[in-house]
Amino acid sequence: MPTPSRFRTGDYRIDLDTREIRCGDRLVELEAKAFDLIALLLAGRDRALSKQELNAALWGDRPVTDAALSQQLRKARRALGDDGDAQRVIRTVHGRGLRWVAPVEPDEAGVADAAAPPPQSAASDPPPGRPPPRPRGANRLRGWIAACAAVLLLAAAGLLLRQEPTTPSLAPARRIAVLPVVDRSGDGALSWTRNGLMGLMTSLLDQSGGIGVVAAAEVQSAAGDRADTDPETLRTLRRALGATHFLATELRRLGPVYELDLRLVADGGAERRETLHGNEPAALAADAVARARRWLDLDAPAPADIGAAGRVSPFVAEAYARGLDAQLRGDPLAAKKYFSICLDHDPGLAWPRLGLAQAQARSGEPDQSRDNALKVAAAARERGDTGLLVPALKQLAWLAFARGDLDGSAALLDQALAALPERQPLPSRVDLLVAYGSIEDERGRFAEARRYFEQALALARAAGNRRDEASALLNLASLDNGDASAAAATLRNGLDAARAAGDAYLEGAILGNLGATEANQGHLIDAMALFKQALGLARTRGDLDLQVLNGTQLVWMLAPFERHEEAQRFAAQLLSAAEREKNPYWQAEARWALAGLLARRHDWQGAFAELDRARRLYDEASMERNASQVLVETVAVAAQAGDAARAHAAANEFRRRTAEAEARHWRDWMPLIDALENGADGDLAGAAAALERILDADTRSNGAVLQAALFQLGRWQLVLGRPADLLARAQWKPWLQQHPEAIALRIAALRASERHDEAEEERRRLDRLAQAPELELDARWLAAF
Repeated sequence: MPTPSRFRTGDYRIDLDTREIRCGDRLVELEAKAFDLIALLLAGRDRALSKQELNAALWGDRPVTDAALSQQLRKARRALGDDGDAQRVIRTVHGRGLRWVAPVEPDEAGVADAAAPPPQSAASDPPPGRPPPRPRGANRLRGWIAACAAVLLLAAAGLLLRQEPTTPSLAPARRIAVLPVVDRSGDGALSWTRNGLMGLMTSLLDQSGGIGVVAAAEVQSAAGDRADTDPETLRTLRRALGATHFLATELRRLGPVYELDLRLVADGGAERRETLHGNEPAALAADAVARARRWLDLDAPAPADIGAAGRVSPFVAEAYARGLDAQLRGDPLAAKKYFSICLDHDPGLAWPRLGLAQAQARSGEPDQSRDNALKVAAAARERGDTGLLVPALKQLAWLAFARGDLDGSAALLDQALAALPERQPLPSRVDLLVAYGSIEDERGRFAEARRYFEQALALARAAGNRRDEASALLNLASLDNGDASAAAATLRNGLDAARAAGDAYLEGAILGNLGATEANQGHLIDAMALFKQALGLARTRGDLDLQVLNGTQLVWMLAPFERHEEAQRFAAQLLSAAEREKNPYWQAEARWALAGLLARRHDWQGAFAELDRARRLYDEASMERNASQVLVETVAVAAQAGDAARAHAAANEFRRRTAEAEARHWRDWMPLIDALENGADGDLAGAAAALERILDADTRSNGAVLQAALFQLGRWQLVLGRPADLLARAQWKPWLQQHPEAIALRIAALRASERHDEAEEERRRLDRLAQAPELELDARWLAAF
């Protein structure tokens, strides 16, 4: 009996041969991987298919995160009119996997109901090609910020005001920052106490309420390696953190006894001091919190979560502190171990469970993280503990954001907002606005995102909080996609704020973004200097994230100067680090850079293969916007390679992906894509005329679309024998300062116009530019990866 290839479920018809889904007469758009998931579930609908089975069928031996399957599941459900709440078609069977549960019947006359066979190899998505002209422009800036700032801000803080917020009263509220513990013991085994006891005391203060508490991660970022607590240092930290009080401690060991010097410093310099003694560092930290609360005239705290029956257990307190230390050091595996120890001792401990959920999210276990965060939220609601409920909801919101469920993320933020007390500390409001702006940014609603970021900036400046000011400016700059000079001005202000706040992470992130905007204005030498500064700062901090991302930008800067060997070696090292860390975003960035190098050597097939890998990795990381930008670049390289079929396929996929975007940003690319398709079809004259219309309509020289149009027009004008037109266009002027490709095009045009003396002068200038000291790399940077 023949096996059916067409099925009907409700109003939907699924054809496995044509790989189409229709609802009535409407063709449902769906990516290949999501269609494969539907076919697999149809084939095995008599049982639940495990995640391991599905991952193996969809991706083979390639390692992927749980988020990759979650993303395809979301797309498959949406294509069939289903969702994660209803689960009418595809049900999640907890502990077992996914199962098709909707009634289904063959859609072929005379064929009995039978399971459809597993699909053959998936129809490949259109492979990408080469980016529009070097360097990567402001369009790359947005992807950079999405990974380095916006997502992290949503994870670390983050509820937003859906309504139009009014400026709150700026009357100073008390806000305390616990500084890193200064370890004077000389015992290397106590290295965990610096951040761990700081985190423990911060957590205990936050749990007991009555005063605003600066997050430990913010303090760590601002304080860095500082050990001094002199008045000038505290003034700097006060400006950075918006704190009115500081709790500073020093730990010593006197034989079997520990000694903790405690110092509470108020705004204005008033302070209280005391020395505590005990047998356990963690127990001393808990005592220090109790003493500080008395000094601050706060009510007796509610029972702490870190221990049974409301008493702080030294064993659990130390395990929790060690987990917090690992978390602050960026070691989620160690954090999971210590938080699990806490829960083995007492499964009812909510704060360690929340720490475990956060560590699981950062180590590629989103489902486990969600389960634990849901348990924490349920416990918080049962206790009526809004201080616990809000961070649990924020964690759930971040997980939704990471898997691309922006509506779900916003809904969770709304729940958290509803749980907040009426008077919320001003710095928290700033973080909330930035988080919601990040969601709107990812949705493509850039005007809404700008509104939130600008409100965050206004509140940060009103509070005098330079760190929050830098954060808001960093995110605002990501929206200046069409105006690199405006983005650069915003980032320079952000850099000043980050340095004033002493926040080295923000400083490094802003330096990298500033380098990208300088490159997008043709200032490649200046960009190299900025990227090298950012990379040096990242190496000093041991921040692999910023090292990889700034290193990738250096590869793009080296390529136009014909430093192919250095760039290739550096890119390979970056990719190796990305694969070692199993980070799909880093891998995508490194493969995109490798593709650019291959395209410069006219190895089109190699470039297409790398860009195809990059796009799929972006999809796995739920970075759909970056994946769409890869498709734009695919059209450009296919046009240069004369591969019309590939150019049309990539252009159509781009149009499909961006059809629902609520922003002018994507629409601005359409005329360029149309022109590139014409060029790929061989109509260079018509394509060049279309690019001239784009450039004549907007006489600026920067912006990703204008940059791509200008460089491609220059190439085609040379092919068409129109060098005079290239030389006459004023938009080349800023690019001719430091951009070798622009200078090379001018040299070719001068030679074609028989202006040989001018061409030779430009060639000598290009040679001098290629020897700039900013292009030299420190050999130690390669070893760092």
